[in-house]
Amino acid sequence: MDFSNQLGLLDAFEENTAKVTSFRLADWQAKGVLRAIDCQWITQLAHHAKEDNPGKGDSAVHIAGALCSAYLGAGHICIDLATIWQHPPEGVELEELRAALADSGVNSVSSWCNALQGSRLVSLAGNVAERPMVLAGTRLYLYRYFQYEQQVLNYLKSQFSVVPFDVDANLLAQLFPDTSQSVDWQKVAVANAASLPFSVISGGPGTGKTTTVTRLLALLVAQSLAEGKVLRIELAAPTGKAAARLTESISKAKADLPLSGDIKDAIPEQASTLHRLLGSDFGRSRFKHNKANPLHLDVLLVDEVSMVDLPMMAKLIDAMPTHARLILLGDKDQLASVEAGSVLGDLSYGIDNVYFQPEWADRLTSLTRENIVPFGNPSAPPISRALTLLRTSYRFDANSGIGHLAKAMNAGDSQAVLSCLQSGYADVEWRVPEEGQTKADIAALAKGYDDYWDAVRQNLDIAKLYEVFTRYQILTAVRQGEFGVEKINAQLENYFYQRGRVKDPHVWYPGKAVMLTRNDAALGLFNGDIGLCMPDEFQRLRVWFMQPDGSFTGLLPSRLSEFEVVFAMTVHKSQGSEFEQVALLLPMTPSPVLTKELLYTGITRAKKSFSLWGSSGLIRAATGACIQRDSGLISELWH
Repeated sequence: MDFSNQLGLLDAFEENTAKVTSFRLADWQAKGVLRAIDCQWITQLAHHAKEDNPGKGDSAVHIAGALCSAYLGAGHICIDLATIWQHPPEGVELEELRAALADSGVNSVSSWCNALQGSRLVSLAGNVAERPMVLAGTRLYLYRYFQYEQQVLNYLKSQFSVVPFDVDANLLAQLFPDTSQSVDWQKVAVANAASLPFSVISGGPGTGKTTTVTRLLALLVAQSLAEGKVLRIELAAPTGKAAARLTESISKAKADLPLSGDIKDAIPEQASTLHRLLGSDFGRSRFKHNKANPLHLDVLLVDEVSMVDLPMMAKLIDAMPTHARLILLGDKDQLASVEAGSVLGDLSYGIDNVYFQPEWADRLTSLTRENIVPFGNPSAPPISRALTLLRTSYRFDANSGIGHLAKAMNAGDSQAVLSCLQSGYADVEWRVPEEGQTKADIAALAKGYDDYWDAVRQNLDIAKLYEVFTRYQILTAVRQGEFGVEKINAQLENYFYQRGRVKDPHVWYPGKAVMLTRNDAALGLFNGDIGLCMPDEFQRLRVWFMQPDGSFTGLLPSRLSEFEVVFAMTVHKSQGSEFEQVALLLPMTPSPVLTKELLYTGITRAKKSFSLWGSSGLIRAATGACIQRDSGLISELWH
């Protein structure tokens, strides 16, 4: 019988189920543990597969499937039944979970796995069939996400057996003159990545990630030209802002290279978004480039990889030519991607130990003349050789409050965080809310935009105006509530209106700043792109967007469909951007989104000054909370 015709029977099925068993998925939906879609998809599929008889113990399959969907919505790639058996999702008591499972005869993790193995909705990892779920040990996946993870794992494992490439040690020495550092990790990163077809370079703000990869590209280009070959190199980033920053950074770093003009000219500057690179076709689901139609390149450098989710990484790898190098660049400690997965975090899980297999440490020592031998470890897994961590920050010196604050936050040391906030650093301000305060101080927040509105009034060139706008940014931790981005933006617009800077906040006006909230392939614009509304030479209002090459495209406002005002943005949306001044606004009440990764990401968006608005209690709680996303990558690569 056709699946779509079963909806009429579904209510009757659920009513009968409620009479037989004490547990229904709707109980957890009512408590907010599950979403409606989590319950509906597994209930309907089980009904279609004729596994909806409570007497057959299918309740355990329902529970597992609903939780798998709910955890995916929270960013997890899979669920670990063993973990859930001991630690149920928030809002569910341990006894409640086990009682629900006991209704279908499940009284242990192994019996739960057995119940799943007996379901026509589940296949096993060793013999995967096109069924809705896949069981790998005690990890349960939705089929598509298991496939994505396997694509990434298979690619990585195939790279481990590749014979290392030759590296010109003399050219490497030319790019990195002797320094007084104990170990020049930038030099090590270049030697490491030049030796391999796949590499990851991670580092915090100001550690010279772009400088490092520019020298890496220079080394590859110079070696290729010496052999009479021309490398096809592409640069990419997840968002338009990040691509524009990469373009600007590579261009500046090239100028300082101690190499000939022909080598510099062969290093590309223009970066594109991953969607543009892959050939986006109305969203994320389909791309022009894939295994059947791979990208035309020899080297691909991807920046801000912490923002790349598992599906995008799998599709990127799928489109890579077999001979090409893939270089991933990012800060492993930033927020994970908005969508499911934490790919950079999983790949670099053990990178803090900075160890290599002993023979690899010997090779790097020989190439770089840096003493890497102490960082050799016989138990280092194969993935470790592809990773390098840049540890020295050149942006923040010993007197930088931002640098100290970021380090303390990253370490999860709440006492050190509060100490930094109270130490009187010139570049760090702590705004503690007043007792009983329920609303944000909009006047104080809006003051940071005074220079921007002066620039709007002067009708500055759009490039200059954009530069002024990006000097200051208000960041929020949440979307809803008095301290959420939606309310803050509405209050800021009203504040600007009351002071005559905006004629009518409900229509388009000169100076209106917006961020796209959806990809628009027809316009060549993507989610996260920022536009400023200003008149063109004919005094028609247009919304101007910066392109990856630094140029601007002006569109009539009527051509934009989904966007939001962006005088304030969420910390998630700020990834890939930097601002001279940042004000991070925390809510007044606890929220599960408040983690050390969120605060660290907000802090490290600031280059010159940072202001944190929040109570000590919330700051302590956030510092002690960290993002944990379940996947099989860490287990497969590191254990």
